Amino acid sequence: MNDKRLDINDERLLDSFFKECKEARQPIADDGFTERVMSALPQREAAFSLHRYSLWLNVVGVVGVIGLMIYLGFFTSTWELLQGFFTHLLVTAMTYDYDALLVRLMLFLHRLPDLLPSAPQLTAIVISTIVLMTLGIDRIVRRAQG
Repeated sequence: MNDKRLDINDERLLDSFFKECKEARQPIADDGFTERVMSALPQREAAFSLHRYSLWLNVVGVVGVIGLMIYLGFFTSTWELLQGFFTHLLVTAMTYDYDALLVRLMLFLHRLPDLLPSAPQLTAIVISTIVLMTLGIDRIVRRAQG
């Protein structure tokens, strides 16, 4: 537990050090470390051009796939399938027996109290939920602190 407090103190010291350097506009001496790291990194222009070629390759691929789908008639068959589905849906809705639906709905509402939990069961569910949420929040707080 003491190590965690030292880490927090170290972080505070570092924060204050960097804040003082920033306010004084003093460069932080790193014995050329930053220059060595930056020179070891790949050049940005090469990475940018590779990204640009990758983007163009993706665009050409998507256009090619869409063109192939149009050539093979995928969208035509899909459109016909959707038209058939919606036509069937409309015919079914027009010929549906809504009185039977209302009877089933009333039976469901009549049986609903038998499907719901009793008062002691609801109390147990609420207490269990509160305990589990409390334990979960405690675990989240502990992780945030350590």
